[in-house]
Amino acid sequence: MNYNLPMPSLGADMDEGKLMEWKIKVGDKILKNQVIAAVETTKSVVDVESFREGTVMEIIAKEGDVIQVGRPIAILDIKGDQILDSTKSEMKTEIKENIRIKISPVAKKMAEENHIDFSQIKGTGAEGEITLKDIETKLRTKTEKAFLGVNLRQAIAAVMSRSKKEIPHYYLKKRMNLDSLMNWLDETNKKLTPPDRLLLPALLMRAVIVALKKFPEMNGYFKEDRFEASSNINLGIAFSVKGGGVIVPAVLEADKMSTSEFNKAVQNLAMRTKEGGLKNRELSEGTFTITNVGDLGSDEVYGIIFPPQVAIVGIGHIRKEPIIDRQDQLRAGFVVDITLSADHRVSDGLLGARFLNEIEKKLNDPFSL
Repeated sequence: MNYNLPMPSLGADMDEGKLMEWKIKVGDKILKNQVIAAVETTKSVVDVESFREGTVMEIIAKEGDVIQVGRPIAILDIKGDQILDSTKSEMKTEIKENIRIKISPVAKKMAEENHIDFSQIKGTGAEGEITLKDIETKLRTKTEKAFLGVNLRQAIAAVMSRSKKEIPHYYLKKRMNLDSLMNWLDETNKKLTPPDRLLLPALLMRAVIVALKKFPEMNGYFKEDRFEASSNINLGIAFSVKGGGVIVPAVLEADKMSTSEFNKAVQNLAMRTKEGGLKNRELSEGTFTITNVGDLGSDEVYGIIFPPQVAIVGIGHIRKEPIIDRQDQLRAGFVVDITLSADHRVSDGLLGARFLNEIEKKLNDPFSL
């Protein structure tokens, strides 16, 4: 049965997308969640996944076309037990010659790791062989293309203006002591190899994830005048990008990961945000967001809620300050200001304060992370 594969919505503010690259061709059998195309939005170039299984019967949209959300970009032949689009189209077939491609093993490995279709690359090696240098050049081009002509600041301003206009924000801040966490992290990393060592920002985020399990009112969407709690915690993380602006991809189902798995997932997400290769689900299915100023020097940051989410946590600069310990002794200790911006239609200051207290409780008990 025919199914019109539509241009997906990759965010609440997306009306159209530019098809940058097809990763499939007519006759290919594709699986659910398989990456099929790269689409440019106002935020980045995103890897689009198919939500149906089937065979590609026709490619409708051409690379470079700008297509409205919901309009068909390809036609699949799918099984009858899958949900179908009522629109029917004539099937067309396309036969391409199977050409053997010469590529060095190390170049092929890099291409596969970075989701690069090397069949479209003209090799510069002996007898046209694709070399590692060719793949590196393609990767740089892909990264630059991800931000070509993209006015991130304009897109961000539009979303944030809508958020401030429609969402009744309230704000809370709590200064938290990190001595226990820092000591635990230092001892733990001594036992781990460099690639497996835990990152402090990832542990701070883990504390937020664990707290969200206890406060589901902070995790979900406000749609059609009501709140819908999410069954998963898809943690959106704000990353600054080349040329200015911010992208907020999410670690999907972060609540189902161990501390080590989450630590690696954050590093992988950061790498793909910088180099390209984000998936549409990672940009469109975040349920809660964290913004982190890191080492930029600002002690505190108050985020603006990313609609239709209902809360965002801001993590300030970690620093040493005079503190009074449990023995009422004055000493230098590690502290961080963690802020909460939340939707007053869903929660209130009392609940928000309890949520911040739960984060602090987890940071003071690193083994709970």
